[in-house]
Amino acid sequence: MGAQDELSRSLWLIALYRIFVAVFLLWLVTLAPGDPGFAPAAPTSYLLVSLGYVFLAVVLAVLARHARRGGQRYLIVRSVGGTLVDIVAVSMVLLAAGGVQTGLGLLLIPPVAANATIASGRTSLFMAALATLAVLITELIIGPVLPWSLEPDPTQTGLLGATLFIAVLLTWRLAQRAGSSEARAVRQEVDLANLAELNAQIIARMGSGVIAVGPDGNIRSINETARRLLPQRVGTALRDLSPPLAGLLETWQKEPGQPALHRVAGDSEHTELEVRLAPLGVQGEQGTLLILENATEIKRRAHAAKLQSIGRLTASIAHEIRNPLGAISHSAQLLAESPNLDKADQRLLTIIQKQSHRVDDVIRNVLNLSRGRSAERQLLHLEERLWRFADDFCAALQIPRASLRVSVSPRDSWVLFDPSHLNQVLWNLCMNARLHAGHDRPDSPPIILRGGAGQIRRTVSLDVIDHGPGVPVEQVDDLFEPFASKASGGTGLGLYLARLLCEDNGASIDYVDQPRGGCFRILFDPVDEPSP
Repeated sequence: MGAQDELSRSLWLIALYRIFVAVFLLWLVTLAPGDPGFAPAAPTSYLLVSLGYVFLAVVLAVLARHARRGGQRYLIVRSVGGTLVDIVAVSMVLLAAGGVQTGLGLLLIPPVAANATIASGRTSLFMAALATLAVLITELIIGPVLPWSLEPDPTQTGLLGATLFIAVLLTWRLAQRAGSSEARAVRQEVDLANLAELNAQIIARMGSGVIAVGPDGNIRSINETARRLLPQRVGTALRDLSPPLAGLLETWQKEPGQPALHRVAGDSEHTELEVRLAPLGVQGEQGTLLILENATEIKRRAHAAKLQSIGRLTASIAHEIRNPLGAISHSAQLLAESPNLDKADQRLLTIIQKQSHRVDDVIRNVLNLSRGRSAERQLLHLEERLWRFADDFCAALQIPRASLRVSVSPRDSWVLFDPSHLNQVLWNLCMNARLHAGHDRPDSPPIILRGGAGQIRRTVSLDVIDHGPGVPVEQVDDLFEPFASKASGGTGLGLYLARLLCEDNGASIDYVDQPRGGCFRILFDPVDEPSP
């Protein structure tokens, strides 16, 4: 449609030029009679030919004005027809004016050359040949037999013909190159439009929020992710959507030396954001680009990567521990077969074997976690399991049984949990109570294991309560993070593994603040099936 409009416009300009030439020829014989520079050989014939040319020029201009209604082929036919009219009219003007010596033959060059911008190369050359032939016939054949004097001039006639061919060739070549450039520009425009659409689609589907802000502070573009991260407000300016972001942008623009990465604190309307700023255009004259990231999500990904690395590390350590542990367990079995052991040594040997089995269970649990294996959950009677753990724990550490107090209400509470996982979680919590809460002294109060159903939303819970100083407030957020222990000699992996084991069993573990002492609470996954 664009090429057809250009052809129609060219045809209209040629028609206007034709009217100008026809009126000019008429003016020469009517408005400027007696001009010593021009005196037609046959004034009457010249006047009639000029009037006819004016009439045909007006008709062709009217047709050219409505040429858009036809197709491209129709426009080419109109152009060729108009050129034929120009050739015939100018040839007859030459006969009436006195031949090519008058210089009016040059009026053939513009219409014949202009036709080359519309028609094909062959058609344009044919029209040039036709115009040359018409001049030759009028000048060399018809001119000598006319009743008025017309001296033939073969040299000027030949030069005019050659000029027509050169003009057509040059015009056609230039038109061809212009058409190629226009087609290339159109393709580039389409490619740029497609690229802009592709960029818009990519930006719209990015996981990061993207906002393009103009120099006046108005938002030029914003994707869906940015709208979700920002408050749900209405407005075209950045300050309307987020005053903290607008303030950050103004400060950054006033001080170009500031870093491009900033953090915007969260509030009641939006979460904490990590904002990267970049100028648009040279030195930011087009505005600023803001890339928004959810700071909480960034922390989560970093935490997940950290946990993955720690998981591989602990798995490799656990794998290496198994070899010496196997040797210890095997040596204990061989020693147990000796007939010379008294009861005290036999009791110590039993403790070694039990603790070896416990360490092996811990290693197996860690390896299963690192391999992504699910826990082998069983339906456990909570009170019975706690009493069994208390007996094993006190026997292994050789402490009085009264050091652990078990209280379950109601007593028929059941939980779904892997037995070895539950044993490991309780062991870590109770050892922390002994090491960090002062329960390793003979006169210390007992550690309390208090559990049962109906305490919190009818979910079975278990509290491990100590009587120590508790956990400082500034350490509560990182309490279950790996290597976060502030205690001397602590690794910070006990509570981290305890949380992983609880989550693997569908449970949760948290620290509960108390007026005195510390409390770790486990909320078990609800049991849907009836208790045995």
